[in-house]
Amino acid sequence: MSHPSSCRPIPSGRALDLGCGPGRNALYLDSLGFQVDAVDLSPLAISWAEERARESGAHVRFHRGDAFTLAGTELSGRHDLIYDSGFFHHLPPHRRITYLALLDQLLAPRGYFALTCFRDGESGGSELPDVAFYRDARLHGGLAYTPQSLRQIFSSLTEVELRLMRDEPTESAYFGEAFLWTALFRRDV
Repeated sequence: MSHPSSCRPIPSGRALDLGCGPGRNALYLDSLGFQVDAVDLSPLAISWAEERARESGAHVRFHRGDAFTLAGTELSGRHDLIYDSGFFHHLPPHRRITYLALLDQLLAPRGYFALTCFRDGESGGSELPDVAFYRDARLHGGLAYTPQSLRQIFSSLTEVELRLMRDEPTESAYFGEAFLWTALFRRDV
């Protein structure tokens, strides 16, 4: 998980880690007292995450598969926190509508949505406009976003914080890379 912000902590409850990979963020959320569901397409990533959870004594429910397909079945109910560290910026532009529908379905009223994604500029993420992306038909490792585009895409949510992620040294317990945006949004009723 990225370095904690100066804003007050999010009360624990149910959390969903989208694109959990090897489970670093899911295990961290579990350690904070969240009841965690974590999903990833990769069988290898889920296997590694489950092994790490067993070793640490965490009680995370891992789901292997497509989050869009699992929504409403294995990923049912509302979550107080949905955390996305690298899932959204790997989606092609036409999946944004489906992604927003997923948030609408799974994020609880007054729930929080936390996002880490490539930033515009030096991130290595593609800055192609949507039209050019479809002509080229490649993600180029992921899509980069501006603060304005993130605010527009997630305009149905209230922005709590949107900033560059803090760089963290390798020996830090926290993850941090300055080429990423980190954002926190809240779903108001």
